[in-house]
Order: sequence, then structure tokens, then C-alpha cells
Amino acid sequence: MTQQTNLVTDNITLGEEVPPDPASLVESLRDFGYTLPTALADLLDNSLTAEAKEIQIQIEAAGIDSPHIAVIDNGRGMTPEELKNAMRLGTYGPIAARGEGDLGRFGLGLKTASLSQGRCVTVITKSKADTEPTIRRWDLRHIASSKWQLLKDPADAAKKYVDSFTSMPHGTAVVIEDLDRSAFLQDDPARVPDHLGDALEAVRLHLSMVFHRFIERGVTIRVGPTALCPWNPFLKHKSTRLARETLHLHGFNISVTPYVLPHHSRLTDSEYDAAAGPNGWDAHQGFFIYRCGRLIVPGTWLNLKLRKEDHFKLARIQVDLPNELDAAWQLNIIKSHVAAPAVLRDDFKRIALEVRRNAAEVYRFRGERQAPTKALSERFIWKREETRVGVRYRVDRSHPVIRALLHTGCDHDNMLERAITLIEETIPVATMLQERSRAIDGSAEPPSLSIEKLIELVTFTEQFFIRAGYSPLAARNMVLSAEPFIRYREPLLNSLEHPSARENGHNDNDS
Repeated sequence: MTQQTNLVTDNITLGEEVPPDPASLVESLRDFGYTLPTALADLLDNSLTAEAKEIQIQIEAAGIDSPHIAVIDNGRGMTPEELKNAMRLGTYGPIAARGEGDLGRFGLGLKTASLSQGRCVTVITKSKADTEPTIRRWDLRHIASSKWQLLKDPADAAKKYVDSFTSMPHGTAVVIEDLDRSAFLQDDPARVPDHLGDALEAVRLHLSMVFHRFIERGVTIRVGPTALCPWNPFLKHKSTRLARETLHLHGFNISVTPYVLPHHSRLTDSEYDAAAGPNGWDAHQGFFIYRCGRLIVPGTWLNLKLRKEDHFKLARIQVDLPNELDAAWQLNIIKSHVAAPAVLRDDFKRIALEVRRNAAEVYRFRGERQAPTKALSERFIWKREETRVGVRYRVDRSHPVIRALLHTGCDHDNMLERAITLIEETIPVATMLQERSRAIDGSAEPPSLSIEKLIELVTFTEQFFIRAGYSPLAARNMVLSAEPFIRYREPLLNSLEHPSARENGHNDNDS
């Protein structure tokens, strides 16, 4: 039995070194939870940090001897020493200071993202200072026998990319081979093209979403020959932006910008389908978390104990974080999860509840209000009431038109009240809830709401309130502040104040 001797230096007892087994460690690092789209997003982080303006993604699997994935960029490239450090596991840890636009986090992304898809990764790079490219390769088969030995020659598929660097002033290529995790290769070879097509579509959708800001600023990302178009989740040309806030944590600013998207009746079918995003309307609600302009989480209510529900799907909130707050937000290795810091949780919940309320109003009222504005309607036809058993909707008897109709003093007042109650009690709610959201007609402007017929209702209702003692101006303001008149306030005012023009226009139309 060998007696172990501990070393003692400056009153500190040093134990024995227990280095990890390289092969076992690397195999474990392959299982962080990457998918093909998220792995490629991590590789693109490195390209964008290197200030690349052109990024090409090649996935070749059908009908070739060496299936592989390649990401080629025209970024600033790396010197031999920089490449050696980049290939080291844990180059820059999470506590290391990073540049303002550095999209890295743990110093593992290049290696773990690549090896999550295949057992061999070659990096070819060239900086402005170099005349020839530098090549380094991790091969899991070699690691199993030779520990942490970094190879200097390209693998088979990577060889064809080396020559292109002769004419490139600078840039980097990451080539992944021995693809043992790719789902599109785990089937009958005859079906590989179909499965590869599905995989490419998933990649396009994910990267168009995650890097939409970079694409909007002029970065070109191609998957095969196709340049990606950005998917901006906020539909800014039609949505309503609520008040922006700036929160503060550890001396850094966090920008929060809420949006309420338009009701689907305000969109064409193609606009509505596109705005749904890669994961659908319900999934893409809540906070969209950005880190240095890169989308981390595409819709979440964070750790605020708020559920995703259909009537909140128009609520999308942009949150911009600096990379200095990664630890406070518990950013994970594959950059897919965050949690609001405890000190900010009340602020985020307050913002979330307000945006959810506004989004629910737009959703529930079927487009009668596109979004909250300064000229809010005072009355809606339908009124929401909470009861002990749930929520119900009733016709608001205080709405100016309903009030005028119910109190005209004619013999039919009681009958009209009963008819309204009958309508309330027989709305086919259960059937409506089973309809697909696009199947329900949410038209904001049915033909019956013509200006001419609205004027008839306005005039009738105004006269009722004038007889009840209101001034003509107060009566008109009361009526035009209610739905649906508030949406047509200007054309209604113009027609009411210039009846001759309306009559002439009506006669012209009739002729």
C-alpha cells in the first residue's frame, strides 16, 4: 500500500490533482440540449462577434460521401494563437469581462455547439496579418486515445474549404463532420433529401428570428443559396407601442418596450400568418429578451407565475440586456433561458399585467379598438362582468345607443329589454370557443356600419339626450366617444356639420 504525502505550502494543504477523463468529459459536453438550429445560432454568435457581414451556412448530406455542416464568414479571423485559445474548452469564463457587443458567454459555444452535431470539428481561419490560413481540429476518436491533442490538418470534408481562403483577406470556416446526431441522416437514404429540407426550413425560421436585428442592419446570412429575411416580432408599422421604460440593475440599464399587436381583422391573411412566428401566436407572447441585439428568448412571462393564454397573444414586450448582466439573469449555456432577477420582478410583473390587459381588450373586442389611444372610448356595447363561477359578457345598458333605445317611452321598451336579455343568454359561446381563431369573422367594418347608417344612429341618440336636458355639444361628445362611433369620429363630424355635402355625395352615388 502506497502512503500518500500531502504538500503543505504557506499553511495551505494541497490535495492531489484529479483531471477529468477527456473522452468522457467531451461526450458529456455534447448533451447540453442543442438542436441543429440552436447549435448554428451559437456558431453565428462567434461570426457576428468577429464583425462578419457575410455568413454562409452549408448543410450537405444527400448523395455525398462526407455529409457535413459548414459555417463560413468574412469576419476578422484569428491568428494561430487566437485560434488555439478559441479551441480550448472554457477559453473565457462567464466572469471574464467582455466587449460591449460580445455574444459569447462561457467560452464553450464553438466547441459544444459543433460537437453536439458531429464527432469532428475543423476550424479554418485567416486574419489580416496572415498570408496562409491556420487550421485546428478536434476529433473525438483522437481525443479518446491521445487526450487533449489538437490536430493541425483538416478532416476530409473540410479540405475543400481550405483553398477558398487563399483569395479571402480574412474570415473563418467551422466544418462539422461525422454527423452522428443529425436526425435527417437517421433514416432510409432515399428519404434524406426530404428530411434535410425540413431541417433547413427549421434553421431558416430560427435564425431569421434570433438574428433579425443584425439582418435589418445589413448583415447577410445565407442558408444554402437563400439569404434570410428578418422576422421582426413586433410588427411595428401596425402595432401600438406603449410607454418605454428603463430599469436599472448593478449600474446598467435595461430597456423595456411594450407592444400591442393589431387584432387579426386589421391584417391580411399573409400578414397574420407571418406575424405568428416560427412557433405560433400563443408561444410568441410575453417578453422577448435580447442580449446585445441577439434574441435569447422569443416570448416568455419569465418567472412571474403568469400563464400563456390565447387572449394575451397580442402582447409582446422587447427587453434589451447588456452582456454584463448575464449572471443576474441566469443566462444558460445554450442561451435559451433567463429568469428575472428578484429585485426587478415586481417591475416586470407590473409591466406584464398592464400590457396583458391592453392586449386582452384588443383581442376580446374583435378589432373595435385597434389598441389603446389617447381618445379612449367611454362605452362599449359589450360589458365584461366577473361572477362567482366565472366571467360573462352583457350588453352595456349605459351605452348611449342602448340607453336611448330602452328609454324612448314607447310601448316596446320592455320588449326590447327582453330581446337584449335573450341575445345575451343565447350567445353560442361554447361553439365559438371551438372555432379556429381565423375561422371567426372578426371584421371591424361590416357593411352595415356605413357612414350613412351610423349618422342615423348618432342623430337618433343625440336627440334623446338633448330631450333629456343635455346641451347639443355634450350630447354629441357623449355619442361620438362610444363604440363604434369613436372609430369614425372625423368623417361623422364632417358629415354632421356639412349635411349638404353628404346629400350631394349620396345623390351622386345614386345616379
